[in-house]
Amino acid sequence: MESRVDIQQDVSSPEHSLRRRWHVPTDDAGAANLELANCSLQDKEDACNADCEGEVSEAAKFAGEVKRYTKETYAKGSKSVKRKWEDYIVKLNNGGRTPDNSPARNGGEQSPGGSDNGSSGGCGLFVGILEVLFPCVSWIRSYKVREYLANDAIAGISVALMVVPQSMSYAALAGLPSEYGLYTTLLPVFMYVIFGSSRQLAVGPVAIVSLLLKEGLHKALPASLAIEDPNNPVGQDQIDTQKTYNMMAIQITFIVGLIEFGMGLIRLGFLTNFLSHSVILGFTHGGAILIGLSQVKHVVGIKPQNTNATVQSMIKAYIDAASTFDWRVLIMGIFFLAVLLTMKEVGKRSGKWKYGKWLKWLRTLGPLTASVIGIAVCYGAKLDQYGIPLVGKFNSSLPKPVFDDIFPMKNFSTEFLTTAISCAVVGLLESVSIAKRLALKNKYPLHANQELRALGIANLIGAGFSSYPATGSFSRSAVSDDTGCKTSLGGAFTGVVVLVVLVALTKPFYYMPMSALGAIVISGVIGLIDFNEALFLFRISKVDFLVWAASFFGTLFLGAELGLVIAIALAMLCVIYESAFPQVAELGRLKSTTVYRNIKQYPTAKRLKGIVILRVGSPIYFANCSYVRDMFQQFLDKSERVNGSPPEIVILEMSPVSHVDATGLHVMRDMINDFKQQGIRFMLTNPNKTVMRTLENGRVFNMIGAENIFVRVHDAVKECIGILREGDNSDVEVFFDDLSSRNLESYGTCRLKLNLESPELSPKFSPTRE
Repeated sequence: MESRVDIQQDVSSPEHSLRRRWHVPTDDAGAANLELANCSLQDKEDACNADCEGEVSEAAKFAGEVKRYTKETYAKGSKSVKRKWEDYIVKLNNGGRTPDNSPARNGGEQSPGGSDNGSSGGCGLFVGILEVLFPCVSWIRSYKVREYLANDAIAGISVALMVVPQSMSYAALAGLPSEYGLYTTLLPVFMYVIFGSSRQLAVGPVAIVSLLLKEGLHKALPASLAIEDPNNPVGQDQIDTQKTYNMMAIQITFIVGLIEFGMGLIRLGFLTNFLSHSVILGFTHGGAILIGLSQVKHVVGIKPQNTNATVQSMIKAYIDAASTFDWRVLIMGIFFLAVLLTMKEVGKRSGKWKYGKWLKWLRTLGPLTASVIGIAVCYGAKLDQYGIPLVGKFNSSLPKPVFDDIFPMKNFSTEFLTTAISCAVVGLLESVSIAKRLALKNKYPLHANQELRALGIANLIGAGFSSYPATGSFSRSAVSDDTGCKTSLGGAFTGVVVLVVLVALTKPFYYMPMSALGAIVISGVIGLIDFNEALFLFRISKVDFLVWAASFFGTLFLGAELGLVIAIALAMLCVIYESAFPQVAELGRLKSTTVYRNIKQYPTAKRLKGIVILRVGSPIYFANCSYVRDMFQQFLDKSERVNGSPPEIVILEMSPVSHVDATGLHVMRDMINDFKQQGIRFMLTNPNKTVMRTLENGRVFNMIGAENIFVRVHDAVKECIGILREGDNSDVEVFFDDLSSRNLESYGTCRLKLNLESPELSPKFSPTRE
């Protein structure tokens, strides 16, 4: 271990002067990181001398720095764009795939056996462009008819058997006539087949979006609260109100499509990562309960007035309407619900039984079975004559284009816009999360931005043909995957079945009881309620559980829209909190090693009196720099209380610090000035190149001093040993007593100096050991 005398000897030599100017222990990687702007040491010393002598004005310095930064940024940007463009062209020429032996991988050399045929390259480029514009081209080119067609057909038809009754139920939940649910499973499905990148995602109406749409439109159009049956409005006023309501739903769908397509176009798919699992879970649980409560009236046989979608309002409405109870509807509702839940559970558990492969279809056939039984019973017994609520007559024709009616939006309002935004946010969150799971399970790439664009196009086109917001469905996507869907062609089969139903099979649904529709919705949302996940959050993190509880109860008691706002606000608050209050840890040396770790994690780590080693676990920028400064002061005060005297040296380990902004730089300058006034020496270890450049440009580098910047914490501590030896610190001599001399030599201080003999390395720095 080198002594302080060894460090200070031969101070007057030129070689020592150069070496001390960059007294930075490092390895090869550290030398590259700590190299400042690739300029020579002599240039830096000349610049410092010019600063001291006032030979260069501040304006000239600023102009020179702007010129240098602009030139460097332009060069880096041009190089990056050129590389990405070349890789992209290679990918397009290979039909959307970059093989391992492509020019992008082997430095531009022609791959063995490669063809120079221009027409072939042009064809590949054309196919690649088609794949970018129409992702369906990717799976069409590699489609294996014998292996895939049967699976896709079975999966598509299975989803269609679920979606036909479900879509009618969700349309009623949204306050729309039944045909609007079928319209939403027609054009949007075909659009997603063409533009979507997920191969198993089942697109169409979903319960939570339907609830959000109804809640928002009731606020935007209060007269719609008086309509009990969207299929059969009573009186001319209700008929006109229902038409306005339907058109507003279509207009909201168009805005939802614009939002989703715009987000995908400017590549904002990453924003979905900012909503934590606990936030989404709380909103989903609360929304599922609200949806179930809104459908209890159909199952129990009560006719409450429409009210706000909050749990207290619904319960009050049910109590007030208790006199309208019909026991016949209750019996039918309980029967349908029992059939649906039994078939669903048997289908789920079928894999555990010997002949379970045939029973798994019960889960898929549940909604269809309830519909068929309900239609048969109501038609055979003529229950419509006894006051049993039925779906009734609705439009059975194909949707007509309504693009001309979308504009102008005469009923545009704040509630209208917030409803569109909430439907878009929930839709993209639900779709992207499901699509990511399915892509991971089936091992194919998924592009979140392409998913947003696909959903946007589906809703934009769907709005022109009377659909309301469509998104990915949990239950139907699970059925699609379980039945072996291989490509998006399964969605095309679903669309064809819905088309046939619309054209020829809507009349039987006149006799479908509303109790069956309510039971279908309730059985569907029961799967969204999983309180075991909430208990899991409670065991893992109390903070996550509190976030879940706030999102859950906010949705229940304030409504789905406000619940969504609370959920997003909590998610942003969590991100801000984690960013504004980073971990600032004190480090100590692990016994018999040169490794320094958090003393809270390793309480036996050795610390040296007079030295405080701290690590900041995030970038230092405007949101957290004040907190970092306060934490530094707390650690210094703690060290003074424990040791009886203030520390002499503070070492900041900066490996987690990716950058420092202007505000952080000002705070660092203030900290360094405070340390100097207190007689405390400040050192840095392992700052990256970006941080070093920021320190240099902000004149903080000269305040710290090159001799106080190291690559390893251990090298900084070794330098401090010589400083502390001059005092009365008795702990210095025993701090390294658990390290062998061989271990100390292997971790000897590594310094940087100019390699003047090697023109290849000059003016760069090369590491040398002393």
